[in-house]
Amino acid sequence: MTYTANHSVPEQGKFRRALAAVWAFLQSLESSGFDYTLDRIEHLEQQVGQLKEKLRQSRDPGAVDAHNDSADRLKH
Repeated sequence: MTYTANHSVPEQGKFRRALAAVWAFLQSLESSGFDYTLDRIEHLEQQVGQLKEKLRQSRDPGAVDAHNDSADRLKH
């Protein structure tokens, strides 16, 4: 008789497991603090790269002048 009394419990357990799996999936879609940190680091690395490029161009005025000359030729 104990078996028949607990027979409905596995059905409820299946539903709960399915609900838990859906909930875990939805939580995995949310970004975590770690994801935010990685995104910020990537953004900062891009900014550093842009600043390095600007610094390189400011130290090499010949490259900037050559770029501006070719841009002027395209305008005319």
